[in-house]
Amino acid sequence: MQSIVVPVPVPELVFIVPYRNREEHKMFFSVYMKFLLEDMPPEKYRIYFVHQCDNRPFNRGAMKNIGFLAIRSMYPDAYRNITLVFHDVDNLPYTKGLLHYDTRPGVVKHFFGYTFTLGGIVAIKAGDFERTGGYPNFWAWGSEDNCFNQRVIDSRLYIDRSNFFPSGHRSILQFVDGLIKMINKKETAAAMYRTCTDSYATIRNLTYHFKDEYINVTSFDTPQNPNDLRFEEYDIVKNNGVNRIPIPVGPQMGLQIQSSQRPQTRR
Repeated sequence: MQSIVVPVPVPELVFIVPYRNREEHKMFFSVYMKFLLEDMPPEKYRIYFVHQCDNRPFNRGAMKNIGFLAIRSMYPDAYRNITLVFHDVDNLPYTKGLLHYDTRPGVVKHFFGYTFTLGGIVAIKAGDFERTGGYPNFWAWGSEDNCFNQRVIDSRLYIDRSNFFPSGHRSILQFVDGLIKMINKKETAAAMYRTCTDSYATIRNLTYHFKDEYINVTSFDTPQNPNDLRFEEYDIVKNNGVNRIPIPVGPQMGLQIQSSQRPQTRR
């Protein structure tokens, strides 16, 4: 049984921020987001840091999935119409009004990152997220965003990048959290060859509780035990920040709606 406190009324936007051991970034994020959203009535949005409270490798995909599961449990009759904004703690728009977070059913907005993934800052209706299966619960760095991009396409949702800024763009404030990442070739292959069936539905033994702006995740298991994985160091500087081969986008569904100036894509 989860500990749930229901805020009233139902928010229009819920920001889900995967989090662990990033206090400096979290502090700046909280202060600056309050400024960015100060013109929005406070009852219209919530910001939750989904906090992995253990010493296993950080599972960013699972934290995003658990954020969705927590919101679904909190608002069982209304969650489908809530816009979930999956937002990394180490990037922020530099000014108000730059990103228009709200979206509509059938449209996934991608604001920042790389055009062959769905990471960085992504807005999606919770009902659409449920339909995709969410992110894979990968224990290594990076591939969950590639996999989610393909799941959105396979679910016949449109990816809207008309308000998109590529990684490195000056309009998005970006912080550095280490230049060496841990990758796993098994998870990489699962993302590249679309063999991963892991999702929010495969999370087991989940325990979490709400405390202020935190969703503290104290227990969860996934089909893959991280102790059985072999991790390798990966230098993101030498590889230009890109750790995976892009997955091709289908010609019809999953169409990427672009602005008149095509965003840059790192290769």
